[in-house]
Amino acid sequence: MAVLREWVFGTQRVSLEASDILWTKVRGAFSETDVRELVDVFHELGAGPDKPLYLVVDLSSSEGLSVAPRKYLAKHVRPAWFRAVCFFGAKRTHREVLRALVAVVNFVGDTKVEAEFVDSEAQARAWLESHRRRQEPAPR
Repeated sequence: MAVLREWVFGTQRVSLEASDILWTKVRGAFSETDVRELVDVFHELGAGPDKPLYLVVDLSSSEGLSVAPRKYLAKHVRPAWFRAVCFFGAKRTHREVLRALVAVVNFVGDTKVEAEFVDSEAQARAWLESHRRRQEPAPR
């Protein structure tokens, strides 16, 4: 799919593929500065209950998320901003940390975010397509 818009901060790359699909490529450590930039992108796109996004995160080159960025995400990101989140390429330890972060975000919020973990970009794209189809209203 064609990239409509792209942001680069540090070694991180964020791409808008459709009006509601945001791809994030995490390279190396994801710092608190990077996390703040990502949250700014969510705000810039107007993410919210009236305009939720799909967030797809490539963690195949990630070195992880330290405590400060995790706390910032838990405090500043709202589940209502997302239709769903799909992570791929994560090491087992990263999956566990992210599952805990999703649990915290879901616990403190009024709405819940669905999070999926898959192994590859192809699986993420297939899951995204399937999820979008399930979300479409039934024909009348």
